[in-house]
Amino acid sequence: MLKPVLEQSRALPWKVGNKVIPCSTPLVMGIVNVTPDSFFDGGKHNSPEAAYEHAVSLLQQGADILDIGGESSRPGSAPVSEQEEMDRVCPVVEALAQLANISGDLENPGSREFYISVDTVKSRVAHECMKLGAHIINDISACAMDPEMAGVVASTGASVVLNHMRGTFGNMQQDFKPYANVVTEVREELVSRAEAIIKAGVEKSKICIDPGIGFGKTAQDNIDLMKSIEEFLAEGYPILVGTSRKSYIGKIAGLEKSDRLIPTITAGIIAVLGGASVLRVHDVRETKESILYLEALKTHGTV
Repeated sequence: MLKPVLEQSRALPWKVGNKVIPCSTPLVMGIVNVTPDSFFDGGKHNSPEAAYEHAVSLLQQGADILDIGGESSRPGSAPVSEQEEMDRVCPVVEALAQLANISGDLENPGSREFYISVDTVKSRVAHECMKLGAHIINDISACAMDPEMAGVVASTGASVVLNHMRGTFGNMQQDFKPYANVVTEVREELVSRAEAIIKAGVEKSKICIDPGIGFGKTAQDNIDLMKSIEEFLAEGYPILVGTSRKSYIGKIAGLEKSDRLIPTITAGIIAVLGGASVLRVHDVRETKESILYLEALKTHGTV
């Protein structure tokens, strides 16, 4: 039963910039929070300089994408101003864009191709970061919170991640409509958002969908989504899964954030076997190592 799943990747390709990435080996998106209050690492990299150093470290660990965020989306978090968010993320994006253009010896992280993503729901932040050299906009509202976002994604040629969420940062875990069938409803709502931004001029091949683990969902909802990743493939969009260190993992096993690494890696493997093209994680090295093991299982020769 397992052998066919291992030997034939279900992951769909994703167009980033002018390049279509097969994603048969899933991409690893490393999280870089330039915030004081993110749920796992808030405050650790709360300056552009510290965030840049962390980003370079994630590249050295094997990250394919760096996701730069200047506003926490943890449940109950307060919004920040447009200017404050730009002050946090723009210097990091600019510095990483310069690094991405470097070619040199193999010890230089810039000699390996990587992509810059910006985690924002604000169209002006997205536009400024794309001008500075970003490649991807990761919008946790699926381009719904800011009516100008779809137009910015289209006009700048950005690739985009559409994350599913009900409610807002502040109330998504307290005040959301319960699901009758979480998999069907999340899939339909994501497809609706994808179709909306395609009408705004976004290229379908540049859209990646994210079922939004932990965004306005119960622990059981999250489990049901994780068991059903392959059901999101039917519409032809690549899938990103971000389950890293999240609270539902802690509820299942009774673990604090600092102790959730092993179930996080396990969840990532399940997502990849289900057809995920991208894993968004805090722990890049460990995720890459787990993917390398899966790749070894796919090979027919010796390791």
